[in-house]
Amino acid sequence: MARFHDTRAAALAGQIDQINAIGWESACDFALQQHAVKGVLSSVETILHFDMFLARSKDTAHKRQAIWAKQVSQGISGIEWYTVEYGGVTMELPRLCEELTLVSGDKEILMNSKSVALDFLAHWNLAFKLWRYNCETESRWLESRWSQFYAEYMSREWVEVWAEDEVYQILLPDGTFQDKPMFAINACCCWGNPEAIHRTTAHSDSGSSWFQWNNFTPWR
Repeated sequence: MARFHDTRAAALAGQIDQINAIGWESACDFALQQHAVKGVLSSVETILHFDMFLARSKDTAHKRQAIWAKQVSQGISGIEWYTVEYGGVTMELPRLCEELTLVSGDKEILMNSKSVALDFLAHWNLAFKLWRYNCETESRWLESRWSQFYAEYMSREWVEVWAEDEVYQILLPDGTFQDKPMFAINACCCWGNPEAIHRTTAHSDSGSSWFQWNNFTPWR
């Protein structure tokens, strides 16, 4: 379970969760109402209903912005610490909480964690194959080497890591099923704005490079 870098952040994240939940419920209610009266409303009534939906969306966004403004004004860190555990080896890394925003000093916390991630990944590099994701190639995944990962690691600002340990059932030619363990460790070498690294529109100022260590050929 993740823990907040600043204990005051838990209450703010909870408020954001509640705001998002109420906003989502309003959007669902609106969609159901529209479905129920489809073909019944006039064009003017339809526009009015749409304006109501936009007003609810703007109200939800405004409430989130108010919480974030409070967070920034009080200097409450948006960083949470999460634990990655694999094969009996554990480490703790920071990441920006999805519900919160970035404040002064948060990015430095992310950047200072690089060496911890590197030690963990170097340990498992001896056991698994290494791949790099490339959306511009037909196969998506390209075989890689530690030297290639290390070069990317050195040129980027911080690293996010997550592990997968699952068992899938595969169908054999004789019609029977067999359990197949799937082990994978993922690492993204990130740079730029932590709030924008997952937005394709943010490239190349912000983004991440995805590597995976596993015991199988990644999905295509």
